Amino acid sequence: MLRTYLGSRSRSRPLFGILVVSLGASTFAACSDGTEIGQRLTEAEDGSTVADSAPRADIPSEPSPDGGLQDAHVNAPQDLGPCTSDMTLVTFDGGSACVDRYEGALVHGLGDGGETAWPYNRSVDDLEPGTYRAVVARGQKPQGYISSDQAEAACKASAKRLCTRDEWTAACRGRPDHDNVYPYGNTYEAGACNEGKPSPIITLYGPNPTYSSAELNDRRCDELDGGLAKGGDYPKCVSAYGAFDMHGNLHEWVEDSANAVSGTFLGGYFVDAKLNGTGCSYRTTAHQRTYHDYSTGFRCCSNPRR
Repeated sequence: MLRTYLGSRSRSRPLFGILVVSLGASTFAACSDGTEIGQRLTEAEDGSTVADSAPRADIPSEPSPDGGLQDAHVNAPQDLGPCTSDMTLVTFDGGSACVDRYEGALVHGLGDGGETAWPYNRSVDDLEPGTYRAVVARGQKPQGYISSDQAEAACKASAKRLCTRDEWTAACRGRPDHDNVYPYGNTYEAGACNEGKPSPIITLYGPNPTYSSAELNDRRCDELDGGLAKGGDYPKCVSAYGAFDMHGNLHEWVEDSANAVSGTFLGGYFVDAKLNGTGCSYRTTAHQRTYHDYSTGFRCCSNPRR
């Protein structure tokens, strides 16, 4: 049977266009070419979802022995009550929100209406808002080199938004009855989250770097071994709500009503997650919303469906 299909996305998520036809089924924070990958979905006659050769990337393909990419099953988020399956319902004194379980990655709209994964270490400065959107970085490196404004546009294109500071903090600390200092508890555990790693700027530029924009946005910085991690690589770094990597890995931009002038990011990153606060209270407000470097990332939130 001839089926026309573009993946089983959430009803609220916008599509980029043409369908696929298938037969049957202030901290210095910074950096190389990434391969655009992903999987477009088709549906077999038995109802199973399979990946065809055109790329799409809610979940990355597995690396093959020769360093290429193997086809993989790709399941778009499903509707599960008030939140989709890639989000968790967080409740706190100010209300409730759906919060992404992982930091954000990006997919880029193609001319034929499909999507491809955007390289995690490449900025979107040359892309128009609305041509890229946010997905969760489960099993892949999250997007660095992104500004608050660009992160907000990416969330909006997926019918989400940047988390507020209160929403993000509640998701990190856990349910209101225990208010953890760290996502995993009240006592610091070395190695539980991705933080305290060597600075890629020092590694790449020696002991006396200039910390220029060029250095901080060097695409090699997030490629180095032992630096930026894939979403879920640190299984202990998860909150009681099931949100991963909220301490370390990448700084995460949020909306902060207490800092309306400049931007705010929370949580620390893989080099430093202590200088500007402890655990879930780490907060930096030194940069404008247009700023980005290798350490700046994000995650999305949305209002729960009633």
